[in-house]
Amino acid sequence: MTLTEILPTMRLSIPSPLAVDSWPVHTQATVSDVVVAGVSLIRLAEVSGTPAVLTGDLPRPGRPRERALTGGTDVTVLVFRITLRVDTQEDKRIALTDCRFEGVTAQWSECRLIGRASCSRSARIELIPGDVGDASWPHPVAMLPGDLREGDLVAVPCLGAVALHDVRP
Repeated sequence: MTLTEILPTMRLSIPSPLAVDSWPVHTQATVSDVVVAGVSLIRLAEVSGTPAVLTGDLPRPGRPRERALTGGTDVTVLVFRITLRVDTQEDKRIALTDCRFEGVTAQWSECRLIGRASCSRSARIELIPGDVGDASWPHPVAMLPGDLREGDLVAVPCLGAVALHDVRP
């Protein structure tokens, strides 16, 4: 458990930590953004629209020479937008997204809100792909701020190289 989970108001002044082994090399978290090798994920979504993908290498342990010889393992950061947010009468939180997740191995424990800092406690939110007709059940569940709303941007690292046509609805 991190300080930002215990005291969500701390998210306004310090970024929630990243699990460095799940994100591409040279990834840094800020209060409201994630920067991968100098590329802001917010800016990526502004320029290319959503969903958006950015592929990089996973960090590799060892000396620089050994890393250069073995190469890296691909990891892709998927950026998508929340298109609709609903709370059911059974206290279930649901968010409709503008992308699909079928065939994508996302690290949902590392899913994070970008574009704004939220001081709301994290909640389990079921993410339903934009193309509901093709979506497989069960839908992924991520811990995101409870005040997640329509228009918010979310970023999640995914194993392997994911092409944009794989996530477009």
